[in-house]
Amino acid sequence: MTAFLARVFAALFGGLLFSQSAEFTQQYLQRLGGAADEMAVVVERFEESARAADLAPEAAIERLKRNTDDVAARQGTDAEANRERYAALDRRYRALVGTTPLFRPFEIALDPDWSIAGRAAEDYRPAIPATGDGIILALVGFLVGWGCGGGAHGTVAMAKRRRERRALRHEAKADIIE
Repeated sequence: MTAFLARVFAALFGGLLFSQSAEFTQQYLQRLGGAADEMAVVVERFEESARAADLAPEAAIERLKRNTDDVAARQGTDAEANRERYAALDRRYRALVGTTPLFRPFEIALDPDWSIAGRAAEDYRPAIPATGDGIILALVGFLVGWGCGGGAHGTVAMAKRRRERRALRHEAKADIIE
């Protein structure tokens, strides 16, 4: 009975965890898309300013970074960082949107944006798995949990049986010596 309860508990926990990954993924995707959209506005504004000065964005950044004025030099460094940040956000967003919803949690796990994931986790509210991928992920989590619960129980039971056999052998040796 203990093995069954361990498996049921682990399976329910796994199912709950996996089912919520679909909702977390949706909230993460929304934040990621919003961040990419806002960074696109910032980058485009800088690039428009560079074009107005007849400069390529890279040339404008270099000019700012070489400026003797610390504020202007900092703006060049910031503009370069903003362009890199936008490229990373856009790459992650496109990869996530291009992945089928069932596999999005795994895509996030492979290449997360930690600041966005952290903020999504802070504001996260659980949801019941009402979508097809949420139900499938809940089932996968249940099965993984079932297997882990069985493995954990089996390991403990095996160690207990091993201790009991050693105790019996030790008693048998003690009886022979007497």
